[in-house]
Amino acid sequence: MVQPTTPEDWLPILTKRLDDRRPRIDRLRSYVNGHAPLPEAGKNVRASWLEFQAKARTNFGALVVDALAERLICNGVMVGQSETDDDTVRQIWLENRMDIAVSDTIRDMLTVSIGYMVVGRDSVGRPVITSEQPEFMYAATDPLQPWKARAGVKVWRDEDAQEDYAYVWAEGQRQKFSRSIYSNPDARSKKLITKAYGSWTPGEQEPYTGAPPIVVFENHDSSGEFEPHTDILDRINKGILDRLVTTAMQAFRQRAVEGGLPPTDEAGNPIDYASIFVPAPGALWELPEGIKIWESQESSQGIIAMLNAVKDDIRDLASVTRTPTPMLVPDGANQSAAGSEFSKEGLVMKAKDRIARIKPSLNEVLAIALRVLNPEFKETVSSSFADPTNVTTAEKYDAATKAKAVEVPWRTIMISILGFSAADVDNMAVEREEEQQALAAAATPVAPAAPVAPVPAVANA
Repeated sequence: MVQPTTPEDWLPILTKRLDDRRPRIDRLRSYVNGHAPLPEAGKNVRASWLEFQAKARTNFGALVVDALAERLICNGVMVGQSETDDDTVRQIWLENRMDIAVSDTIRDMLTVSIGYMVVGRDSVGRPVITSEQPEFMYAATDPLQPWKARAGVKVWRDEDAQEDYAYVWAEGQRQKFSRSIYSNPDARSKKLITKAYGSWTPGEQEPYTGAPPIVVFENHDSSGEFEPHTDILDRINKGILDRLVTTAMQAFRQRAVEGGLPPTDEAGNPIDYASIFVPAPGALWELPEGIKIWESQESSQGIIAMLNAVKDDIRDLASVTRTPTPMLVPDGANQSAAGSEFSKEGLVMKAKDRIARIKPSLNEVLAIALRVLNPEFKETVSSSFADPTNVTTAEKYDAATKAKAVEVPWRTIMISILGFSAADVDNMAVEREEEQQALAAAATPVAPAAPVAPVPAVANA
């Protein structure tokens, strides 16, 4: 096969891969957006049963992702050997709402195993950084350097224009493609296109320098945080469904007649026992001799056993995903202090591993953005993240006091121990200098004023 080089060569390849990956992305996304696969049911399922099944889903996948994502917070960026946060990077960060964009990309990485960020430029030459969902973005990476994209595609739909669009990046060029959102736009009964592959019309091209400005954020083992454990999530939802079914059935007690009731009356007409034995307040039934009514009884023990089984499954999920049990099971807060600390330590170690994977990609995003402003930019970019340990404020200040005693630099204490962002520390440094100048001025002794000579009196004329 000939190596593709142009956007037009890459388009059918990338859109086909995007379509092939979409079912997996949708399945993993469903575990965090409240639309996880319905628990198993019989073959002859009615719509009402589907609604009942939906009540058995609990969004534990989102809790697993959020527990980790909330500890992955970028709090500063330094360029080159500078000891302070770079003002140019800070402006780029604010202009592109990077707090949100980075958070969205990290959550995509944790949920569906991969996230994307793309760097472009606006009409006045400023860098534009966007977070792209894997449902609509695919990047072909270098097999020897899988963190580098050699080509990429992004597709989107404009409902107002009734057009689909695609950008395809290749080495040194980007090209735009378009098509109708309908596979049969001239037909009376139009059919929407649901695949990215096929029917594209090439449009304008835009050259740029170097590799595609696409940065890949890939999770550990190329899998979502809960992807290896979806069986447990399905088991939890199945256990909840069983409990709901049992509770619903026991809410309506079953009745049976013990003994033989004649099927017809004396005239040979069928007897409608359902109308005779109507369960209503004040109803009194006259039964033939030897006939008894049996009524089922509730079994609370069975319900309790099902509840405990689901809790055990949730604890299994917490264990294999290294998520603190109290986040998934509220009564898990009563576990031992040692068990709670061990659970928290597992999450912290996992967060540190994910930070180590995120930082190189985020650094590359910001370096590309700086090259948009200055093509000759070659300095290193280094992002920093808040400590994922999440210690108490009292513990932070105790550690800060001890660090100061061994002459750890003030800025390092403020960022690495107390957890302030680099931008906040820069502002605090200015305020600190102003306070020190004011204190120095207040401490300077004031020279005594020179004595004033008395004014001679003037005699009245």
